Amino acid sequence: MGVERLLFTLTVAFAFLWFGMSVYGKYSLVMLGRPIVRWDHPGERLTGFVVNVLGQKKLFKDRAPGFMHFFIFWGFVILTVISIDFLIRGLFPGTLPFVGPVASVLATLSDVMTVLVLAAIAMAAIRRWIVRVKRLEPNLDAAVVLTLIAIVVLSDFGIESFSLALHPHAFFAPLGGIVGRLLAGLPPSTLQTGLIVVSWVKLIDLMGFLVFLPYSKHFHMAAAPVNVYLRNLEPRGRLPKLDFEDETAESFGAGQVTDLTWHDLLDAYACVQCGRCTAQCPANLTGKVLSPKEIIVDLRHQLEAVGPILEKPADRRTAAELEALAVPLAGGVVSQESLWACTTCGACVEACPVFDEHVVKIVDMRRHLVLTQGEMPAEAQGFFKNLENASNPWGLGTDKRESFAEEMGVRDLSRGESAEVLYWMGCMAAYDERARKVARATLSLLKEAGVDVGVMGAAEKCTGDSARRLGNEYLFQSLATENVENLNARGVKTVITTCPHCFNTLSNEYPEFGGHYEVVHHSEYLARLVAAGRLKPRTAIDRKITYHDSCYLGRYNGIYAEPRDSLRAVPGLELIEMPRSGSKSFCCGAGGGRMWLEENVGTRINEDRSSEAVATGADEVATACPFCLTMLKDGVQAVGASETMQVRDFAEVLAESILGA
Repeated sequence: MGVERLLFTLTVAFAFLWFGMSVYGKYSLVMLGRPIVRWDHPGERLTGFVVNVLGQKKLFKDRAPGFMHFFIFWGFVILTVISIDFLIRGLFPGTLPFVGPVASVLATLSDVMTVLVLAAIAMAAIRRWIVRVKRLEPNLDAAVVLTLIAIVVLSDFGIESFSLALHPHAFFAPLGGIVGRLLAGLPPSTLQTGLIVVSWVKLIDLMGFLVFLPYSKHFHMAAAPVNVYLRNLEPRGRLPKLDFEDETAESFGAGQVTDLTWHDLLDAYACVQCGRCTAQCPANLTGKVLSPKEIIVDLRHQLEAVGPILEKPADRRTAAELEALAVPLAGGVVSQESLWACTTCGACVEACPVFDEHVVKIVDMRRHLVLTQGEMPAEAQGFFKNLENASNPWGLGTDKRESFAEEMGVRDLSRGESAEVLYWMGCMAAYDERARKVARATLSLLKEAGVDVGVMGAAEKCTGDSARRLGNEYLFQSLATENVENLNARGVKTVITTCPHCFNTLSNEYPEFGGHYEVVHHSEYLARLVAAGRLKPRTAIDRKITYHDSCYLGRYNGIYAEPRDSLRAVPGLELIEMPRSGSKSFCCGAGGGRMWLEENVGTRINEDRSSEAVATGADEVATACPFCLTMLKDGVQAVGASETMQVRDFAEVLAESILGA
């Protein structure tokens, strides 16, 4: 073995050994997390991997950055294949893994990708250091990685050009061929020296990149594809259930990194730190300290700080290490102010290109604060007390639930009656007079269509959505268990609800407690009746209306078209979209239990959203959620537009056209 080949071999062996040890170290830290099954449904996982990793689907929600990252990604893939060829040839001279047409195709692709990748790198640098896009940090890590990638691309082009200068017909490469012909006039010895130099530049750069990668945020190149394959396939609106019968549990919720699952910890390494999550966060955009990106980054830092300590035997830990372990994740590493600011709207999860799950971690840390530390906002204490004592947020009696059936002329299942379809009122429709008008409109439309509908009356209790998302899992499970028992005892099969929070809880979370029903949001059910001709909008409504997408209806459950379809069926009505709509809709500020908490920092989220609605020039903003209805009504009044803009549920608009009500 010659000296050059020996040095080549030692360099490659050292880099791969270092990389392997670094990756194993991170793997051992990730596996400190609690177990979770993420190997099921391999076909669905593979399809998602192809679409979201190879196709980069999520990144194309922002066109220009999407194309930029697409070309960097595929350039990296093609260059990786070419680099494998390069390493095999260097380790085993005379080996020809890629010859003939394959070599020509790779060379041609390399030429094309050289231009595209360099253009993408330039665009990335401009966005980060010149335009200074807010969510992108102009740090050294990014500069090093972009430089290393550029050197790999340029050295590959150099190898190609010198090779074609020495062997003009070895393979076909348009750009490399042009440069090769320009270099062909140089002496063969000079060309050979040039080939050796650029080959060593590529080797050192490539191996340096391999060694640097595990210490960089760009380790997501290795972790993110794995994370996408192992993504959560359960409904996004389903939170993990705590086991209160586990007698070995010393605490509940996420107080330390080891209280999270191994996949939660993998999320920390998959994070691209692109800031897309924070750029979409309504709390952050209205002046709160919450940054979903920083929560994930802080989680990774904490894992790397305490993980090696946790891997040590307990009797070998120093006083300083024990002190480090005493710092709680919830309220220590991540501030309480950040955790309580979250509306659980899911915008961060929707925006994340690598399927990180921010909301689950935030709720798990809230659980620790509430159930283990007894820490919570003062308003939350009163809210929990009312739910415990009266099963509704206001602590009121059941008389309003009981009177509704009689008022609307429908059956009351709590009195032994039965109906084909159950209308789940929800606490807002039961106790808030404005939301009650929506319930009246909805039930009137159902009766107009001849639907056999009833209510639970006094047997209906709060679903517990806000309690669960505020961290009081024990209270949620108590309410869920009781509601499921009541529903099952009355043989309920189909449930309609106007509240997306009730809808999400009943359809996605109650099955874990034995509640298996066909749950339909009123926007879906009414749209079906309109499409079937059972409801016929007649009276023209000559107004411009903009529709606000509820987070728990849209992002959590994919219901976007149905309320719009019903509105478009109304003669004369013009539907106008807000700039942030559909999957990018801006939260009203009430989700995650924030409906019951004060908002004293920065701009109020509902006012921000209301200003956007007013700016469309619409006469009215339509909702499909009682929380959103309340928040936008208050927001429109706060921004001084209550005289020019009305806020109604879309069902009220539909009822006006059909019933004249």
